[in-house]
Amino acid sequence: MLAFKIFIYMSKPYFPLLFIPELVKHHNFLPITPPTGTGTAPIGASEKLFEDVLSRRFGDWVSAQDKMLPPGHKLHYTADFLIIEPTTGLHFDIEVDESICFRTGKATHFIGDDDYRNKCFIDANWVVIRFAEEQVSSQPVRCCRFIANVITGCTGNKSKVEQFKEVPRLDKVQQWTKGQALKLKKSHYRQSYLEARK
Repeated sequence: MLAFKIFIYMSKPYFPLLFIPELVKHHNFLPITPPTGTGTAPIGASEKLFEDVLSRRFGDWVSAQDKMLPPGHKLHYTADFLIIEPTTGLHFDIEVDESICFRTGKATHFIGDDDYRNKCFIDANWVVIRFAEEQVSSQPVRCCRFIANVITGCTGNKSKVEQFKEVPRLDKVQQWTKGQALKLKKSHYRQSYLEARK
């Protein structure tokens, strides 16, 4: 299956990062923990623009800010975007990761920072796809191509992948360490690619 090439490719610390639950690899697609409504997590700088692109490409498969309560937790996790493949019900948690939080100024989404969060979604039987904000900002349609390929690889549904035949592959972005994120903050790296999008 196409998906297994993607799984191997994504084993390095580069965005996009892809996490496939074991149950999904064995064609068990339904979520163990379904979404429980809309969350109130802050929306990132590039997320609204990406939501527009996702909606054009995936239609009503997409929703934003869906929350999921892991078993034994008091607080929900909120997915940036949720895509539900309609024939299998497979849930895809689509995340947009920035290196520095504008609100707090702290390093975020560095290597290891989201391991427990990823585990909670994987344990809920959701596929997790994490993009660097830079990719979503500069290559949104290529990000959609990647998502469509993962959907096809996991479920066999080719209905969305055909529209990306002429779209190039997504350029990888190396995931940062905490120290690298702080260096990127000093160089105003995040502002540079967000301003280029305007």
